[in-house]
This record gives sequence, C-alpha cells and structure tokens, in this order.
Amino acid sequence: MSQIVGEAMLSRHIDAYVNVASEIRFLISQLGVGHIQSVTYETAWAARLSPLFPEFEASLEWLRQNQHTDGSWGSPLAQYHDRFLSTLAAIVALKEVGRHPRDARRVQRGEDALWRIVGKLSKDDSDTVGFPLLSAALTQQGAALGLDVPNPPVRFAKAYQKKVQMLLNAPDRQLRTNPLIYSLEGLLSALTPHDDVFEANHSVSISPSATAAFLLKYPETDNGAREYLQNVLAQNTDGGMSQFSPVDTYEVGWALNHLRLAGAITPNDPMVRKLLDFLYHQWSPEAGTTTSRYSLTYESDNTSAAFTLLKWGGYNVSGDVFYYYELDDHFCCYRGETNPSVSAMIRTLAALRFCEDHPDYQRWVGKIVDFLYKSDQNGSFWVDKWHSSPYYVTSIALNALRGIDDALARTRLKWVLRTQNDDGGWGYLGQSTPEETAYCLEALILWDRTMERLPATVIEDAARYLLRNTDFDQLVPLWIGKSLYTPTNIVKAAIWGALYAYESWKSS
Repeated sequence: MSQIVGEAMLSRHIDAYVNVASEIRFLISQLGVGHIQSVTYETAWAARLSPLFPEFEASLEWLRQNQHTDGSWGSPLAQYHDRFLSTLAAIVALKEVGRHPRDARRVQRGEDALWRIVGKLSKDDSDTVGFPLLSAALTQQGAALGLDVPNPPVRFAKAYQKKVQMLLNAPDRQLRTNPLIYSLEGLLSALTPHDDVFEANHSVSISPSATAAFLLKYPETDNGAREYLQNVLAQNTDGGMSQFSPVDTYEVGWALNHLRLAGAITPNDPMVRKLLDFLYHQWSPEAGTTTSRYSLTYESDNTSAAFTLLKWGGYNVSGDVFYYYELDDHFCCYRGETNPSVSAMIRTLAALRFCEDHPDYQRWVGKIVDFLYKSDQNGSFWVDKWHSSPYYVTSIALNALRGIDDALARTRLKWVLRTQNDDGGWGYLGQSTPEETAYCLEALILWDRTMERLPATVIEDAARYLLRNTDFDQLVPLWIGKSLYTPTNIVKAAIWGALYAYESWKSS
C-alpha cells in the first residue's frame, strides 16, 4: 500500500512540475508586451477626452463601473494616497464630462470619500509618484468645477517645488529627459503647444495620463497621441487605461530575474536568448537602461535587473555603469529624485554580486550596507517608495545580503517567518496576496538551499496557498506609480517561479 501511495504522490508531483514549466514557457513567449491592468487615475484622464474623441466614452463607463461601495476609487486594498488621487481624478472627470443621470450622485459620494481619506494620508509608508504636484493640480481643477474637496497634506513639498521651478525656469527646458515629465499633467499651466514632449511612439513619457492631459489642452498638436491612447485602450479591452505603456525593458528584466532565481530558465534557451539580446540592444555602457525603449529616464532599478541578466547570459557589460548612480552616501534610483529608494539600493547590491572583481566592489557594497543600517527604523523590515508591501523589498534583501551581512539578513528572515498568515500566505495591507506570498516563498527557498534549512511547514503552507490562488484576473495592485498598479507578467513570473522552485525543492 505504501508503495502505491508513494507512486501516486510522485505522479502528482511530476504533473504539477510539468504544468508549472508549461506555464513558464507560455509566459516567456508573452514577455515584452508589457501588460498592466487598468487603473482609475489614468482612465480618468482618458475619459476627459470623450467630448473630443468618442472612443473614450468607454473610459467614462469604466469609471462608473469601478467605484467602491464607500464612494472612493482605487486599489481594493487601501493605500490612502492611491485612494485619494484616484478618487479625485475620477470625480473631476465625471463632473467635467459625465452626463449619466447618476453621475452627480457618484461625484457627491466621491467628495464625501475624499474628506474621510484626507485624514488618513499620514498612515501610508510612502506617497504615490508625483503626489504633491498631481494632487495640487487636480484640487485646483476640481475647485474650478465647483467641487468641494480638501487640500491634502504633502510630504517633500518644498523639495518637489524646487525641482519644478528649476525645470520651468531653465532657459532650455529639457522636458523629455527630466523625470518630472512623467507627471506632466501637473505642469499643464506652465506648458506651451510648442514644448517638445512626445516620444517616438507619440506618448508623453509612456504615460497615458500625461499624454491625455497634453492632448486635452492642445488637441491641435495631435500627431499620433490619440492613436497611442487608442492602442492602450485596445490592449486593455475593458475601457480602462494602464499606469504606463509599453514597459518592455522593465517587464523582460524583472520577469526573467524571477525565473532565473528559480532555476527555471537558462541563458542558452532560444526564447530567453532573444529577450537577453533585446536587453543588450537597449543597453547604454554609461547609464544602463530605462523602463521602456520609449523612455529617456535612466534608472538603477532596471539597470541592475538588466545588468544581472546580461552578466548571467555572458554579455560584455561593465560594472562601471553604477558610477552613473553613485552619490556621496548612497546610490540613487534616478538622478534628481526627491528621496532615495531602499529597494533600488538592494537590487544594486544584488547586481554587484556579478562584478566582484570590480575595483570599487568592496567600497560600493560597504556604502549600500551602511545606508541600509541607517534606513532601518524598526529592526525587522524596510518600506519603499516603489511598492506598498515591505515583503517585496525584504525578499530582494534576503538574496542580496546573504554572505555579505548575514546578521542583517537574519533580522528580515525572522520577520518573514513570524508573520506568515494562517492561510499560508503573506500580506501587509490586511490580507494575504499571491504576489507577496510568491516573493516570500522565492526568498525562503533560496535561503533554505544556500544558508540553512528552514521549517518545511512554512514552505509547504506557502506553496499550498499559491496553488489555490493562481487566478491572475484577481491580482491586487501593490506597486506604486501615480496610483497602485500591477505589472501582470512580472507578478506571474514571481508566482510561477516560486512554484517551480518549490517543486525543485520538494524533489531534492
């Protein structure tokens, strides 16, 4: 009997392994498209174009269908900056162009929600991108429409104002290379129709909201912007708009890194090699890479992800690229940023493992580790400006720090082990999510393999949670842009990669 049971368990294990591997193969074939779920903030800006271009009536209807029961819009799990800006953008759009009999009631409920949310903004660990600029601009627009909305308190207001003034007062405004262009809709009052803002794909910094805002103010300048927005609308199929599009470099680099860590891919696989060639084609020896081939803002997050993969794939790239991001006491994510990113720093640390022979390797590692200690406010985890969950940055840290500062890594390991939920998953905003659970499972299996054995029940329970929750239509937005969003294929790669690593761990 025991032999029969053992054979049945082995058969199920093989079936699961084959299924996960098949899903990974299909996912790899889809990388580079850059699919991101629809979000309220971007959709609201497109909806305001509906009187000019009727196809964006679909965006207006999307807003009507996605208001929460409390009157707000935004991610299902409350991050208050996301809820505030999403709700504000939605009611401005509905007030300005909404003609449905119930739109007035939707707007009123949204106003009420804003007054409830504004007092909770300080509870968030981080703002959304461009919040000081975007919230101020939308609040002014709302007031001009007769809306009764609160003025939100903002962090880094003076630093943000200084950046804006430096850009606008420059004799030769280099808008397209300045990170502020991503939030161009907050600068509309200072722009002219002659400003150079469009990329080769006719977007403003791959941002649907920035593109829609410029087109709304200067429709006569349309030289493909409407077509760009139509393409984003068609890709999403639900009337909504993505946080940004396309995100080819970002998607390829981050998804492949999850699969690489899981041992699910090799660089000589033709499908993988094609994607690595794409990354290498986008590579700048001086500054690395960007979020998209249509973006001009170089940043260390995508550079570190691409550098790791290109080194792994045998390409000739130099660690000298990190000089571009080095500052006195840390590495920036992008030049001119208001506040540093812990996750970008840790991702850089992980990338430095692939250039240990670089003459500045030890100095760079020391600089990053010193910064991590200075940023450690609770002894258990870090928070970050690009993701609403500390489990995201913690999972990267467990891999990056092992063998470099095991003591610091173990404090993060303890926090992960002690905070697993009864359902086997992890979640920072009130409930377990597949994404956060995948990050934790990926990190724990890697630690178990390379450092020390961990309680098997923790890993088993996490894997069971993931296997029960692979409905990718229900992914919860956790990434921080102008609002919370989900880079779908990157999250899929994390989930399938973690399950692949689990199947390998189980058979070892």
